Amino acid sequence: MKKQTIITILFAVILGLTSCNRDSNYEDKVEQVTVYVSAETGLYYNVPNTTLEEGMMIRVDGEDNYICVAFNTITGFTYEKGNEYELLVKKTKLANPPKDSGSIRYELIRIVSKKKVMVE
Repeated sequence: MKKQTIITILFAVILGLTSCNRDSNYEDKVEQVTVYVSAETGLYYNVPNTTLEEGMMIRVDGEDNYICVAFNTITGFTYEKGNEYELLVKKTKLANPPKDSGSIRYELIRIVSKKKVMVE
Protein backbone atom coordinates (compact mmCIF):
# COMPACT_ATOMS: atom_id res chain seq x y z
CA MET A 1 0.00 0.00 0.00
CA LYS A 2 2.82 2.39 0.83
CA LYS A 3 4.48 1.82 -2.56
CA GLN A 4 1.21 2.54 -4.33
CA THR A 5 0.82 5.86 -2.43
CA ILE A 6 4.35 6.95 -3.36
CA ILE A 7 3.73 6.13 -7.03
CA THR A 8 0.46 8.11 -6.96
CA ILE A 9 2.18 11.14 -5.40
CA LEU A 10 5.04 10.99 -7.92
CA PHE A 11 2.58 10.77 -10.78
CA ALA A 12 0.69 13.83 -9.48
CA VAL A 13 3.93 15.82 -9.11
CA ILE A 14 5.13 14.90 -12.61
CA LEU A 15 1.73 15.77 -14.09
CA GLY A 16 1.74 19.13 -12.29
CA LEU A 17 5.24 19.99 -13.46
CA THR A 18 4.56 19.16 -17.10
CA SER A 19 1.33 21.19 -17.18
CA CYS A 20 3.13 24.22 -15.70
CA ASN A 21 5.92 23.85 -18.23
CA ARG A 22 3.44 23.92 -21.10
CA ASP A 23 1.81 27.12 -19.78
CA SER A 24 5.14 28.97 -19.71
CA ASN A 25 5.43 28.50 -23.49
CA TYR A 26 2.02 30.12 -24.05
CA GLU A 27 2.71 33.68 -25.16
CA ASP A 28 0.74 36.71 -26.28
CA LYS A 29 -0.29 36.61 -29.94
CA VAL A 30 0.55 39.88 -31.72
CA GLU A 31 -0.52 40.86 -35.23
CA GLN A 32 -1.09 43.98 -37.32
CA VAL A 33 -4.69 44.44 -38.39
CA THR A 34 -6.79 47.07 -40.12
CA VAL A 35 -9.61 48.49 -38.00
CA TYR A 36 -12.48 50.52 -39.41
CA VAL A 37 -14.11 53.07 -37.10
CA SER A 38 -17.63 54.31 -37.85
CA ALA A 39 -18.58 57.99 -37.80
CA GLU A 40 -21.54 57.02 -35.62
CA THR A 41 -21.35 56.00 -32.00
CA GLY A 42 -23.26 53.29 -30.18
CA LEU A 43 -23.92 51.98 -26.70
CA TYR A 44 -22.01 49.24 -24.91
CA TYR A 45 -22.55 47.58 -21.57
CA ASN A 46 -19.85 48.68 -19.11
CA VAL A 47 -19.44 45.57 -16.96
CA PRO A 48 -17.73 47.04 -13.87
CA ASN A 49 -20.31 49.83 -13.59
CA THR A 50 -23.23 47.78 -14.98
CA THR A 51 -24.37 50.74 -17.09
CA LEU A 52 -24.86 51.49 -20.76
CA GLU A 53 -22.29 53.96 -22.06
CA GLU A 54 -21.60 55.66 -25.37
CA GLY A 55 -18.67 54.29 -27.34
CA MET A 56 -17.17 54.08 -30.82
CA MET A 57 -18.19 51.46 -33.37
CA ILE A 58 -15.27 49.41 -34.73
CA ARG A 59 -14.87 46.55 -37.18
CA VAL A 60 -11.68 44.54 -37.64
CA ASP A 61 -10.87 43.77 -41.29
CA GLY A 62 -12.29 40.39 -42.20
CA GLU A 63 -15.20 40.60 -39.75
CA ASP A 64 -18.74 41.40 -40.87
CA ASN A 65 -20.17 43.43 -38.00
CA TYR A 66 -19.26 46.54 -36.07
CA ILE A 67 -19.05 46.29 -32.29
CA CYS A 68 -19.32 49.12 -29.79
CA VAL A 69 -16.30 49.64 -27.53
CA ALA A 70 -15.07 52.31 -25.12
CA PHE A 71 -13.54 55.42 -26.67
CA ASN A 72 -10.14 54.55 -25.11
CA THR A 73 -10.00 50.98 -26.48
CA ILE A 74 -7.26 51.78 -29.03
CA THR A 75 -4.20 53.13 -27.23
CA GLY A 76 -2.82 56.25 -28.94
CA PHE A 77 -6.03 56.98 -30.86
CA THR A 78 -8.43 59.85 -30.14
CA TYR A 79 -11.86 59.38 -31.66
CA GLU A 80 -13.64 62.41 -33.14
CA LYS A 81 -17.38 61.92 -33.61
CA GLY A 82 -18.52 62.37 -37.22
CA ASN A 83 -15.36 60.95 -38.77
CA GLU A 84 -14.81 57.55 -40.34
CA TYR A 85 -11.35 56.09 -39.89
CA GLU A 86 -9.23 53.34 -41.33
CA LEU A 87 -6.51 52.47 -38.82
CA LEU A 88 -3.50 50.19 -38.81
CA VAL A 89 -3.22 48.80 -35.30
CA LYS A 90 -1.23 46.29 -33.32
CA LYS A 91 -3.67 43.70 -31.93
CA THR A 92 -2.39 41.71 -28.97
CA LYS A 93 -4.32 38.70 -27.71
CA LEU A 94 -3.12 38.28 -24.14
CA ALA A 95 -2.13 34.78 -23.04
CA ASN A 96 -2.94 35.56 -19.39
CA PRO A 97 -5.31 38.54 -19.33
CA PRO A 98 -6.08 40.34 -16.07
CA LYS A 99 -9.38 39.31 -14.54
CA ASP A 100 -10.71 42.86 -14.53
CA SER A 101 -10.26 43.60 -18.27
CA GLY A 102 -10.46 42.08 -21.73
CA SER A 103 -8.11 39.65 -23.41
CA ILE A 104 -7.38 41.81 -26.48
CA ARG A 105 -5.38 45.05 -26.60
CA TYR A 106 -5.24 47.47 -29.52
CA GLU A 107 -2.47 50.02 -30.11
CA LEU A 108 -2.50 52.57 -32.93
CA ILE A 109 0.32 52.25 -35.45
CA ARG A 110 -1.03 54.89 -37.84
CA ILE A 111 -4.19 56.47 -39.21
CA VAL A 112 -4.52 55.30 -42.82
CA SER A 113 -7.48 57.57 -43.58
CA LYS A 114 -9.88 59.97 -41.89
CA LYS A 115 -13.06 61.14 -43.60
CA LYS A 116 -15.66 63.64 -42.30
CA VAL A 117 -19.19 62.21 -42.61
CA MET A 118 -22.57 63.86 -42.04
CA VAL A 119 -24.20 62.00 -39.15
CA GLU A 120 -27.95 62.26 -38.62
